[in-house]
Amino acid sequence: MKTTNIFKLAIPLLCGTLLFSCGTDEERRRNPMQQESKPVPGTQPEARMTNPTTEGRQAGSGEAGGEEVDLTMTDPAIGGHEMMPSQNIVENITSAPTLTTMASVLRRADMVTTLSGTGPYTVFAPTNEAFEGLPENTLEDLLKPENRQRLRDILSNHVVTGSLSAEQLQDGAMLKTVGGGQLKVSKRGNQVMVNGAEVQMPNNRSQNGIIHVVNKVLTPEG
Repeated sequence: MKTTNIFKLAIPLLCGTLLFSCGTDEERRRNPMQQESKPVPGTQPEARMTNPTTEGRQAGSGEAGGEEVDLTMTDPAIGGHEMMPSQNIVENITSAPTLTTMASVLRRADMVTTLSGTGPYTVFAPTNEAFEGLPENTLEDLLKPENRQRLRDILSNHVVTGSLSAEQLQDGAMLKTVGGGQLKVSKRGNQVMVNGAEVQMPNNRSQNGIIHVVNKVLTPEG
């Protein structure tokens, strides 16, 4: 009986001792070891909203602010998309990573609207390397505002009215350009040459025509 009474007295004393050692609520709030750690502003990585079910898009290929992006108005350096028949000539030139210089000079020459029109047109589009192969400072001079007409003349020498596939380009044929010049076609087997420029990527079809990628700038005579 005495033992039972001792246990009854000991239990409250033990609980009181434990509560005292743990401290009051106020003391626990002041104990840094018990405080919830909080991130320091600027030290945490920025959270990004992702949707794993959404197909990845490259710059200029989707929507911005809910509005469809117009590839004809984007920086041509974003090239990296595929050329597709559902796009017009300018959109396809803008999309191709090897034609970013061509896309840029078309804008400088104010020819985007023309080549985005109904057409159809056949365009012999020089690669970036073809423009780099021009004599030193030639391209820089052509991009100056006072030389815009000269730039238009050169680019117009790469455009023919009508949609002509590589198979339709006959050896010895003379093609009249929209700029009034002429391009001579040469064929050896499957290799097509236009004024000495090799057609490297033929038959890139567009809504309003066809694009043949060439390895040389077709400068008009004179």
